[in-house]
Amino acid sequence: MVPGRRGNKMNSFATGASGLTRRKALFGVLGTSALASACGADEAKPAAPAPTQAAALAPKPSVAATTAPAVAPTTAPSAQPVTIKYITEPGRVDSGVKDAVNAYNALGRKITVELEGVPGNFGEKVLTLGAAGSLPELTHSHPRDYHPWRTGGLLVPLDDRLKIEKDAADLVPAALDYWLMDGQRWAVPYNLSVQNMYFNREIFEKAGQKTPDEYEKEGKWTWETYLDLARKLTSGSGDTKVFGCVWMATFLDIQLGVIWPFGGDLWDKERKKTVLDSKAALDAIQFQADLAGKYAVSPNDEEWKQFASAPSATWGAAFGAGRAAMELQPNDSLAPHVLASTFRKGMAPMPKGPGGRIVRGLSVGVHLFKGSKQTDAAWNFAMYHSGKETEKLMLDRHLTLPWRISTQAAIATAMPLKDWESSAAYGENMKAVRPTPYVAKFADINKVYNDAYIPVRAGQKTAVQMMVELKPQIEELLK
Repeated sequence: MVPGRRGNKMNSFATGASGLTRRKALFGVLGTSALASACGADEAKPAAPAPTQAAALAPKPSVAATTAPAVAPTTAPSAQPVTIKYITEPGRVDSGVKDAVNAYNALGRKITVELEGVPGNFGEKVLTLGAAGSLPELTHSHPRDYHPWRTGGLLVPLDDRLKIEKDAADLVPAALDYWLMDGQRWAVPYNLSVQNMYFNREIFEKAGQKTPDEYEKEGKWTWETYLDLARKLTSGSGDTKVFGCVWMATFLDIQLGVIWPFGGDLWDKERKKTVLDSKAALDAIQFQADLAGKYAVSPNDEEWKQFASAPSATWGAAFGAGRAAMELQPNDSLAPHVLASTFRKGMAPMPKGPGGRIVRGLSVGVHLFKGSKQTDAAWNFAMYHSGKETEKLMLDRHLTLPWRISTQAAIATAMPLKDWESSAAYGENMKAVRPTPYVAKFADINKVYNDAYIPVRAGQKTAVQMMVELKPQIEELLK
């Protein structure tokens, strides 16, 4: 299946119109959601975000905020032994979640967490459990996927708890703000991934081309340079073709990695009107489509079939096989796709566009369900899941970047980086990350966009023609 398509592996908890499906290897989206360099000057540590931002948790007035009953949240261990249940999709059990649960249970607190993988359409299963009044205490999700649970009144708003939780001040504001809707935050992060530019150093050397990190040092690392390099580095044909780049995303939120730096956006500030028909957004959409359709520097659908037998036919399959010069990937896709490859690699920050450097990321978050008598116990675990111990577990597995301010400040030593990874590049991308402004019906919008974009990528329509037809559909869904 082509990466970036609805329901395929590369989109974290990829959502179709019918509900939630699992992403086996996180990219566009979700899923936000690392690291540091061992290379000379690249080891410069990025400045930590201001802690005062993280403490700014006062929600705007909203129905959810004003009608919620008063709580006295606490993360103190329970006085009596309790068992709480944490449900997720079966394939997510081993994505660092089981490690966090086991580590928490080993602390010997009087709270035991039972982790269960629930097969089938997970989003619909949660709604069914909610309708039956039999929800467990906890789950987690991609920020594009939780809205039916939120609008259905199944989730506990967390701002009252965050405001008195001392440890919450250390959470990176962007990681929290993926979950900001209706004046409340609905999850705490246990992952932060951002898009990064990785490259095959051997392909660049063979072609005698400067690498992206060299262009970055010269202040010339732009999307225009990216396309120029991709064209120069594409060679061969058939099953030996080397692609200058790999960019196959059709999911709208993942495409923000290009739309934002081109100066475009999804919708207006009120999230009532789409602005995808602006010149900047249209230029960005057409640019992405042309990589395969016009310039043939990225695999088209037919060429992508060559990688169907890869260990994971998703992001990194062509790059990991040594047949792509550059690939834009989230850092959490490195472990399954890139780290095992033997060619010499490098990385750089994301390219700049007319709008500057703006990076698309992802934060996976932990939710508390309403109706439980053990909400305080669930909150105790949730803050552990979002705490430094779990962060270290995830960093050690190359599944995240730091989601805590104090860890980001020490990014060069916070996780075991490979010698080709750059703390400076990760730091630049984390500083430039912008939380995605999801809306309640984003799954439906994503589906109609995905379907409409495919002919543009195939060269059968232009981005302008697509948006003339698509804008009324999107704005109807924004109502």
